[in-house]
Amino acid sequence: MSRLNGSAPGWLRLWRHSDRLFAGWLLRGAPRAGLRVAVTRLLVPMDPWRYYELGRLADEQFAGRCLDVSSPKLLTSLLEREGHGDWTGIDLFEREIQQWQAVDPRLRLEVADATALPYGDASFDACICVSVIEHIPEDDKAMAGLWRVLRPSGVLHLTTDIAQVPRDVFVDNKLYGEASPEVGERVFFAHQYGTREIDSRLLGLPWVVEHREYARQRNERWERWFYRWTPWSYPLGGLLRLVCAHNFDVSESVPDLTGRHHGVVYLRLRKPPA
Repeated sequence: MSRLNGSAPGWLRLWRHSDRLFAGWLLRGAPRAGLRVAVTRLLVPMDPWRYYELGRLADEQFAGRCLDVSSPKLLTSLLEREGHGDWTGIDLFEREIQQWQAVDPRLRLEVADATALPYGDASFDACICVSVIEHIPEDDKAMAGLWRVLRPSGVLHLTTDIAQVPRDVFVDNKLYGEASPEVGERVFFAHQYGTREIDSRLLGLPWVVEHREYARQRNERWERWFYRWTPWSYPLGGLLRLVCAHNFDVSESVPDLTGRHHGVVYLRLRKPPA
């Protein structure tokens, strides 16, 4: 992987852009609709894992018509500003879209479900799906939709969680509304894929796997500390860059995740030419 035109690494450009978004929101009169997103841009430009996931994709090449499927919107905001692609983003929640558009009015965001994409066949040159597919119970349906809306030779960039042993993660509340299915008295939150599940569950269609790499945190205590004390840890969120930007072991071979909460796999998938 090479950086775009010798520019700063992706995580640093994202971090700077997050500050830029907050400043722009202030200059536009600090519209109340964007308060939560704007303050988060200032205090916590990125959560611990996003330094790898978003930074990795910020260093990829994008052009043409592109679709972001519910990924953290800081990435598409940066890519749009830098002129890397003409982006459309989707999200399940209209409120989230309204808040982001108050912070970055240039973003083209629409309410849509990843399992029922409202776009024609072969509509996009590239798609991204960052830390989303694991939250979708019908992951095969979402992958089929991404395949459908990509043009022949189009590229999908996808990241998702992996674990030593595959498992479902449950929570007490429906964080994603009706998209969060109940299993008994528990609510499904995410699936952590076993490394052997990636091909069987996500690559059932004839994708060309151009690149596959794995990442694990060298030290997970920073992530544990951050989430354990949220929201009280937010005022120190900007300091995460001092440790999280360089806290990852990245390899093309499957990592040993014994005793670790999870890792991440990044896939660059190409739809074959017609």
